[in-house]
Amino acid sequence: MSGRYPYQRRTSYPHMIGEDMKVWERFISKFPTRFESVDYDWRVGQGMELLPWWQDSIKRMATMITQKRIDVLAWSVELPTIIEVKRAVNISTLGQILGYQILFVKDFPHISKPELLVVCEFIGVDDSVVLDAYNVSVEVV
Repeated sequence: MSGRYPYQRRTSYPHMIGEDMKVWERFISKFPTRFESVDYDWRVGQGMELLPWWQDSIKRMATMITQKRIDVLAWSVELPTIIEVKRAVNISTLGQILGYQILFVKDFPHISKPELLVVCEFIGVDDSVVLDAYNVSVEVV
């Protein structure tokens, strides 16, 4: 499978703003051939419980705003990588990216289990040790 966008710098990135966008652009510049293509703002999970009497338009909106969103789903051949982009990493980043992986595997069982990568500007030693223990790669840029 491949992503909707080429893996390269863009003028904007869906759902990515401010410092996160700068961190992502530094990563692309540092590793220009690491991936073939990417998807941004990839939704996983069911979102909130929908009530049967809601209008279809309300149901769609409720689902879209309550599903979990992966910052970047990067593709190398058929192998996906879930990427969380943050200026500064903390311990909650682990739960976030592991949760995305679990929901991705549940929602897309026909696709290979994704690798996990956090791209950041800062990470503390303790947070680095914890992410490493769960096989979450970290690139500091």
